[in-house]
Amino acid sequence: MWHFRGKWIVQLVLIAFAVLSSWILGIRMRHRIKRALGINIENEAELTSLDTWIKVEDAEERIKEGKLQ
Repeated sequence: MWHFRGKWIVQLVLIAFAVLSSWILGIRMRHRIKRALGINIENEAELTSLDTWIKVEDAEERIKEGKLQ
């Protein structure tokens, strides 16, 4: 009986960890886009758009080059 309960507890902890870490990652991604492009993300499509991330990479490279010179 204990083995069965322990299995559920482990699964619950893993699910909670996955949800929490994905939530934190989403916040970090939004902050990175806001810092690089100066825009707020309106929907999830913009957050996962390849075009958005290409713009972020370009902006971060320009910022990095400006600090190095």
